[in-house]
Amino acid sequence: MIRRDGSAAEQTPGQWILISQVDHARLAGKLAEHWGGPGFSSLDPHDDLLWAITHHDDGWSPWEQAPDVDANTGRPRQFIEMELVDSLEIWSGSIDAAARHDPLSGHLVAVHFTVLARLSAPWRKRHPNWPLVEEFLAKYDRLSQDWLQAWQAANPAENTPWRAERAYAHLRMFDNLSLWFCCALAECTEIVETPGGGDMRLVPTDPRHIRLTPWPLTVESLNLEVSGRAVPIRRYTDRAELAAAAAQPVTLRWQLTRDAPNR
Repeated sequence: MIRRDGSAAEQTPGQWILISQVDHARLAGKLAEHWGGPGFSSLDPHDDLLWAITHHDDGWSPWEQAPDVDANTGRPRQFIEMELVDSLEIWSGSIDAAARHDPLSGHLVAVHFTVLARLSAPWRKRHPNWPLVEEFLAKYDRLSQDWLQAWQAANPAENTPWRAERAYAHLRMFDNLSLWFCCALAECTEIVETPGGGDMRLVPTDPRHIRLTPWPLTVESLNLEVSGRAVPIRRYTDRAELAAAAAQPVTLRWQLTRDAPNR
């Protein structure tokens, strides 16, 4: 789950906007669906990669039915504040769901979450449950290679390791792009390095209008949205109190354009 500070611009001051990781991934998929303008590397293989991007966080769904609260801060837990055991269960669920769809998706989502696990290693190795992370890495490193080999065996001439690496680079980029939209109000220019292309600049002309330079999409403009719920900013004692909090539905919207709106 993403916990975003509300703002006057979104008519949510004094509130947190809680956004599902599943919906964040759907937003990433919407961006990916229209990617591949002149000078930018298109999705390849298109359909399986688009599915993996869109569904890479499906394992979050059970946990997000009743999100937890950090006992120390009283804040709804977001994705970077999870209990280790919960993270491993969520990551495993996401990987297993992807592998049931097709071998390449299983490989890509496994790489995605094993990379995240390794990035957390410097500060988590002293955690009493760290052996569970080592088991997770051993299991999914092996399965990731099995799924990659199965995908390659289906078409050895085309399904190369380089093609899989480029596909993973796209998944990582769209995940990060969607987080940029979801995690905070768009106020500052963001520079993104794209796979197989140059840098792209995201320039907010206001929080709801983003100019992309150079233009990376196959459509003339793109409207994006993600739903969430706004809850009061206060200390919550547990997930039951959070579930009972007065909440209002919120939809965040953005328009992506080649140039500033109305120019």
